[in-house]
Amino acid sequence: MVSAFRDRMSTRSFSVCVAVSLTVSTWPLRQSPAQSVAPARDSVASVPVAPAPSVRRVPLLQRSDLLTAGWALLATAAVATQDRNVARAFADSGLQANRRVQSVSESLGGVHERSLFVYSLVAYTGGRIFRHAPVADGALHVAEAIAAGTVIGSFLKSTTGRARPRAANGDPFDFRIGKGYTSGEYRALPSLHEIGSFSAASALTAEVARHSRRAGRVVGVAAYGTAAAVGFSRMYSSQHWASDVVLGSAMGVFLGRRVVNHSHSGPPSRLDRSLLGGLAVTPNGAGIRLYDRDF
Repeated sequence: MVSAFRDRMSTRSFSVCVAVSLTVSTWPLRQSPAQSVAPARDSVASVPVAPAPSVRRVPLLQRSDLLTAGWALLATAAVATQDRNVARAFADSGLQANRRVQSVSESLGGVHERSLFVYSLVAYTGGRIFRHAPVADGALHVAEAIAAGTVIGSFLKSTTGRARPRAANGDPFDFRIGKGYTSGEYRALPSLHEIGSFSAASALTAEVARHSRRAGRVVGVAAYGTAAAVGFSRMYSSQHWASDVVLGSAMGVFLGRRVVNHSHSGPPSRLDRSLLGGLAVTPNGAGIRLYDRDF
């Protein structure tokens, strides 16, 4: 029955990049025939069984996060000193007139937190329908990272009220606190496109790497490369300063990794058990449950 199920699953594919990336990861290893042979009842009774070691779940918030935030803000401040020069380079008339660059930039503009969140939900739904644990589990955590980044990023950019390059008249330090809540031209810092892109890239890479390090490296290059390209397109279109992109990228990487580490550092969480049921992947990534049977 399991073999027939896998044969059926191998014929299906998902057009969504999250699902495709997670599907290429290897299946968890099975036990060898020697390990799968059940011992006699007498031997089970005579051999003491050591209690399973308790695993402490990685908390979502840690004290060290303050230091991480400090480094991210320091890097953002350092890049901010060059915001005007970078904006001028992207505003070069020859670069702006390049039709190929324009086309690529417009295409990358469609890669943002909303589209990536929808793709993740589609992959999650497909994983649940076809009982594919790595896809359902990974896509759910990618969606969680994107959602968290969207909420945090939307609050920060609306509150800081930084003017976008196209509305700042060349002044990268035009901040009007709270104006981002009423005007989209004052919602530059941080880049929400980059938060969504990098949170998806980091979560997806971490999820795939849990099943196959080689696949994780391949997916990481593609995912992080795409996320970085999105940042360049945002600067090219005068939507963001370079420092906006740096802060958004740092936040995205942090959120994606933290969500995955938190989810898989212990037994399936209450949220995972609720949304994944028997498809929740175990902490070590070596065992999953399909149709309430261990593999």
